[in-house]
Amino acid sequence: MNIRTSQLNEINVPALQGYIEDITKTPNNAMIDYKVNLEWMGGTKSKVTTKGIKMGEERLERNFSFIVDEPEQLLGEDSQPTPQEYLLGGMGSCMMVGYSVGASVMGIELEKLEIDIEAGLNLRGFLEVDPEAPIGFKNVKYTIRVKGDGTKEQFEQIHEKVINHSPNRANITDAIKVIPELVIEK
Repeated sequence: MNIRTSQLNEINVPALQGYIEDITKTPNNAMIDYKVNLEWMGGTKSKVTTKGIKMGEERLERNFSFIVDEPEQLLGEDSQPTPQEYLLGGMGSCMMVGYSVGASVMGIELEKLEIDIEAGLNLRGFLEVDPEAPIGFKNVKYTIRVKGDGTKEQFEQIHEKVINHSPNRANITDAIKVIPELVIEK
């Protein structure tokens, strides 16, 4: 199979290689900015709407929405996934992209790719019951199951690349600067 002229695992490998060449020559084209808007829907529900992506100088229209809620035990209606479930799903989805693209670039046809993720919170920190309790996840554990025509060494190589280069994994594992701003409307 000629990887430069084929698609594998529904990944357009030639387009990826073309994009890599483009951002090698024009680094600004590699910059991507995301925007979302959250609107309170009452109680613990929020509506999240994507507001577009700026990729280099190109603006990509994005208009997708999803609802976030909490279980009844946390004062919600248990109608949608929680913010933490979306966060973990975002990390897992980002890693899955890394695996499927990595396998495709290496010429590996995948039969199966699954990720299970577990994480725990101590709500005593969030609810200010215990000032010593951590607010964020105490740990995040994930298991990746993959099957395809690659070797053990190839899958280990992809695994290392995903660990070292997944943006959403890095967002969870590394400290990032968050810049808050409060606007009080009258």
